Amino acid sequence: MLFRKRAWDLMREDFAAVDEHASLSEAVRVLRESQKKAPENNVVLVLGKDGHREGALKGAVTIWSVLAALDECVLRDPELKVAQEADFDKAFARASAVCTHTGLARHMDPDVPMLKPTDPLPVVLELFLRKKRGWAVVTENGMVLGVVLVADLYRALSDDMVAAF
Repeated sequence: MLFRKRAWDLMREDFAAVDEHASLSEAVRVLRESQKKAPENNVVLVLGKDGHREGALKGAVTIWSVLAALDECVLRDPELKVAQEADFDKAFARASAVCTHTGLARHMDPDVPMLKPTDPLPVVLELFLRKKRGWAVVTENGMVLGVVLVADLYRALSDDMVAAF
């Protein structure tokens, strides 16, 4: 079974995505909405225009990049360090609003792990292990077809493992 399954068998065609001109707050909102349907999802694809073609993959925003942004521009805000307990919530809210209304360019990861729809499961597994990511994007002819999450890969591999017992 391992060599018969392909990336297209695992990919989710309903994936979280935002336009490249969106703010970090929009990416966070889209990711939170996506997690209501798929709690294991931790990535939002950033799509934009490439020449005359719409929907080109520009990068990705993950939970890790959101946390890094909060650490960088909210938790390190000097006003938070001197804020009194009563003022802390206001200072945190202000710093969060400023941070999340920034553009995605400085928060997105352009190094996206890519798969072809026909890649067999061993290729998918090798990419996940090599890139140390919990997701990969399935593309064909420059268009995004879907996303494979590590949970999807684990389910497919563990199904085969359990069947072999």
